[in-house]
Amino acid sequence: MTNEMFKKLGIIGGLGPAASARLLMRVTEFTRVTCDQDHIDITLLSRPQIPDRTAYLLKQPHAESFIEPMQEAALELEKMGCTVLATPCNTAHARISDIARPLTSAHFVKMISETLLVASRLGCTRCGILATSGTRATRVYDDVCEAHGIKAVWPDDMGQEIVTSVIYDKVKAGGDFDGHSLDAVIDALIADGCDGIILACTELSVIGCPAHYDGVPIIDALDVLAQRCVLACGAPAYPLYGLAD
Repeated sequence: MTNEMFKKLGIIGGLGPAASARLLMRVTEFTRVTCDQDHIDITLLSRPQIPDRTAYLLKQPHAESFIEPMQEAALELEKMGCTVLATPCNTAHARISDIARPLTSAHFVKMISETLLVASRLGCTRCGILATSGTRATRVYDDVCEAHGIKAVWPDDMGQEIVTSVIYDKVKAGGDFDGHSLDAVIDALIADGCDGIILACTELSVIGCPAHYDGVPIIDALDVLAQRCVLACGAPAYPLYGLAD
């Protein structure tokens, strides 16, 4: 199959910029190629000016809607010939159906549904969810977990504060972080019986968490999105977490 036969991928990025850069890299790394020309055609719109998703979903004072700006970006990508769309923002997926409504030929790869499908195939029955307060408030992960027979488990209040701080004070603010920033939160979730941990905010995808933690799989929603984008475009992809597609 030649590159011309692959569908074009459009990414609404900037939500945040580091996560968008990582998604582009991971799409590249998941694609089976022998030369540059084997890669899929990708258009990335980095739109960091799109209003904060959590602030809007939590109805914070003066928060602006992110839906209309993302609709505009999606339509722009569609007009450029992109038929497979993605956005590396779990929180925005709480309104992904609204964002996709104006589209006529393009469709979004739904990160949350694909992530829970992977968790189910890995045999997870109780997953700890590390995400923004906006994602948590919308229960979008809870609902999809339930559909797959998985119990969604959230950090306690102190743990959620740590997760929020890593997302906003470290990654988004360009602060210092490392792969151990979430160890205490993950330890508590595993102690609570979780047999899977989901990085359900793409800002957490950039901090370098291991694939497993004390034998428990760490499922990165951004990695799932990247691999599924490759497959949705019709290109050959490397397996994800050892699962055959």
